Amino acid sequence: MREVLKTLQFRLAFLCIAIVATSAAGLCQPRISVDKTKIDLGVIYNGETKKARIVIRNIGNDSLKIVGVTTSCGCTTVKRPKDYLRRGEQDIVEIEFNSISQTTEVTLVGEVTEELEPVRNASVIWLGAVPIGKEVTQSVTFKNVSGKVMTLTGYKSSSPDISVMFDQRTVLPADTIRMSFKVTPRKSDYVSEQVFLETDSKKQSQVPVRVTLIGVKPN
Repeated sequence: MREVLKTLQFRLAFLCIAIVATSAAGLCQPRISVDKTKIDLGVIYNGETKKARIVIRNIGNDSLKIVGVTTSCGCTTVKRPKDYLRRGEQDIVEIEFNSISQTTEVTLVGEVTEELEPVRNASVIWLGAVPIGKEVTQSVTFKNVSGKVMTLTGYKSSSPDISVMFDQRTVLPADTIRMSFKVTPRKSDYVSEQVFLETDSKKQSQVPVRVTLIGVKPN
């Protein structure tokens, strides 16, 4: 069981009529008073909402302006009182504490599946050390496990140094399709680029392939 203590802060501003402020400066003194400075909400079960009220009163001798009411956390909401309280006037501040807003954890569970399934981990291509400016080619194979005819419509690459050549465009159910990735590194560094094979499938319109290598200076 946790004790929850939240605070309310009243931002106040004094308001005097112009004639009093100029003729009797210092005599115009509004003053705020509250009927309680601590609210005990008792036992709160997680997910429960509890409400409370505070009575505020202007016990000064001139009008009091309420600039705003703020809370120390987002789980507490406040219905603010009137903007002005005349001398001797009072109003109610309604407070609502929602315990469901407390910190919790959410676990996401899902199953990643394919329609164009990589054969022998073809979704990741490791080319090793490749001399800068030299073109290398790597062939990969995918299998159509969607149960329907699929057609490759093209590809998108995160690097202009990578291109894809298709031996065919249409692949029948349970059949395989072979394609060639051509890469020409331009810098001596570790390279990791993403290529998306585009299909006519509504469920898997893009099939990701990661191409990795290390560009080295030629001998």
